[in-house]
Amino acid sequence: MSGARRFAGWGFFGQEVRPSAEALALLRHHVGKGDPLPEASTDGFCLPRSRAFGRLGVCWERDSAARLAHCAGQSFPDLVGLRTKTQKAFPDGVAHPATPEQVWQVLSLAARNGWVVVPRGGGTSVVGGVTVPQGERPTLVLLTDRLRGLVSLDGRSGLATFWAGTLGPEVEAELAAHGFWLGHEPQSFELSTVGGWVATRSAGHRSTGVGRIEDLLAGAEVALPEGLFRLEPVPAAAVGPELRQLLCGSEGRLGVFTRVTLRVRQPPRSDPGLLMVVPSWWDGMELCRRLLQEGLAPQVVRLSDAPETTLALALAELKGLGKVASQLLFARRRFAQGCLLLLGGGEEERLRRAWRVAGQLGAWSLGAWGWRRWLRDRFRHPYLRDAFLSLGFGVDTCETAAPWSALARLYEGVHRALTSRAQAMGVRVWTLCHLSHAYGDGASLYFTFFWALRRLREVEDWAQLKQAWVEAVLSLGGTLSHHHGVGRMHAPWLEREVGDQGAKLLRALARSVDPRGILNPGVLFPDGEP
Repeated sequence: MSGARRFAGWGFFGQEVRPSAEALALLRHHVGKGDPLPEASTDGFCLPRSRAFGRLGVCWERDSAARLAHCAGQSFPDLVGLRTKTQKAFPDGVAHPATPEQVWQVLSLAARNGWVVVPRGGGTSVVGGVTVPQGERPTLVLLTDRLRGLVSLDGRSGLATFWAGTLGPEVEAELAAHGFWLGHEPQSFELSTVGGWVATRSAGHRSTGVGRIEDLLAGAEVALPEGLFRLEPVPAAAVGPELRQLLCGSEGRLGVFTRVTLRVRQPPRSDPGLLMVVPSWWDGMELCRRLLQEGLAPQVVRLSDAPETTLALALAELKGLGKVASQLLFARRRFAQGCLLLLGGGEEERLRRAWRVAGQLGAWSLGAWGWRRWLRDRFRHPYLRDAFLSLGFGVDTCETAAPWSALARLYEGVHRALTSRAQAMGVRVWTLCHLSHAYGDGASLYFTFFWALRRLREVEDWAQLKQAWVEAVLSLGGTLSHHHGVGRMHAPWLEREVGDQGAKLLRALARSVDPRGILNPGVLFPDGEP
């Protein structure tokens, strides 16, 4: 993990992942051939003149390169806008405060002048959380890239305080030097920051075992237009509503995180894992439910449905005996609709007990190689999206969560909704899904859907499919987002999930700390005003 970030794409320059010929053949079979999107380039953009801010008191930039690099995140509309050079909004400047006090000073100055401030950590939001909004007010992107590193470590209590701009690999490197480990590993781990994790209420791959970020959050410092607000770490308290949890997931609307205290632990002695195949999606769901409710689940529980299993095997490009063995296994009647299940992390004895239960339900072990390969490639998978877009395939991901009793109808309902909407649009869609981030009372369903891109209709087609997904999820008892957040993309439907009174409460909170509505307007609330 090193080098400069790519423009209008995932990850770093010099790194890319290309889909296999077999995977491309599968996509052409299911959705047809689309119109390729042009490769991303910084050439050809004509940015409006920056509305100068004068003296900010911090390091800041207003050149076109900086403004272009920080105008959007990683959502599908963001990428299309940058690839086709139809992006409409750009920041007027990019600030790099180096201390919490400087963050506060920027916010205070912005509030006095009515400037919009978009806080930005790693810029990995796929729901428009860091996309610069259109509007008449000057906009400043506030980066946390100079707020990095370990602030303090209380080893006796297992508490580590980090500056909000610290990247995932830096967190684990700092902790490893002192014999500790966090274990929070979202797919954006290499690119995302501590502050971004907390601001979006993120979940890592190992959340079933180590907890989500809200479980790891012990204390925080937040910058507001009126000053710095600190919540010291305590193991538990009964002093009204839990304010740390209120701030967690606020996506910049209730302040900018400057430092965060997290609960850490000693690293595991080993990291065992196992890949297996179960006879069907429904068998796999029942197995996952049993493992969670019987206390046998390891840190990672990931069940792919049959379409995702098919694509995963195609992308793996198995050779020789591995290819032959895979074909023979899935040719058996028992595994004609077989699904891959990945279990890993945690205690070896728990994994052995989990495997015994899996065997009782008809699972077949493929050994540890699949776990090791997944560990190696898990942060590389998002690079594939850029290649798919360049080849004419639209692709997006949406995730939800629901109780175990609702998961089956939710899974089937989303497939029906996307297929029906695609048919009405005159396109074909291929929908994949995996179950992950499992709990005693339910689990997350993570959908990936592909369609053939149509030139000049890329965002319009995406928006229709996205709306079909949202309507299906909300009508079938799912949540708008399990770990991607609300951003600007889900804001129009927030009230549908939290209710009128819930929306009023959130708006009142935002108004109380930000009466002029400068903090990330348009995120959480669709009208852009608190």
